[in-house]
Amino acid sequence: MEHDFTPYLMAGEQIMWQGKSHKEGPPVVMRSSGNVKAFAIIWLLMCSGMFIPVIFLQISELSGGVLAGFIVMFIVFEGLGIWLLIYAVHYTQEYYCITDKRFIVMLEDGRISMSSELSHVLSAEITGIENGYGTISMKTDIVRHTRIRGHRHTMREYWSMRGVDDPSECFRILTGILQINDEYRFIR
Repeated sequence: MEHDFTPYLMAGEQIMWQGKSHKEGPPVVMRSSGNVKAFAIIWLLMCSGMFIPVIFLQISELSGGVLAGFIVMFIVFEGLGIWLLIYAVHYTQEYYCITDKRFIVMLEDGRISMSSELSHVLSAEITGIENGYGTISMKTDIVRHTRIRGHRHTMREYWSMRGVDDPSECFRILTGILQINDEYRFIR
């Protein structure tokens, strides 16, 4: 099912390219699933190795409250490991749209998760190609400043389209729009 972006377009805005993420493409950087999967499996094994012997070998010696506490801790720690494992392997489909003015991302359920002007994009690059699908990353001029424990942190915002079909065609269209927007900005 293809998602329709037309209700979200502004007056005079035109769709230049639209596509969707593919599971067969390169993995998402944030979710480098191999590392998260490995950590989740190790976590589950460690928790099982620590809690199960205590619960089953010492069950007769543990009183009701202590036994209940161990069982609750076991469920919490094992649940965290299971959640991490599900997070690492779960795939969510994203739909992308590049207009002559904006970059729009729609989720599987039809909600818009991002809609930003392309004038914020400083550069774009194809960061990975796998099985014919590629990821296109866009560096923006949007910078977020945070202060944590007295230290100031600056983080630049990056946008990406992961696992898109025919990434070179998408990249060509995107860079063409960016070049036109830069020329228009320079003329003004």
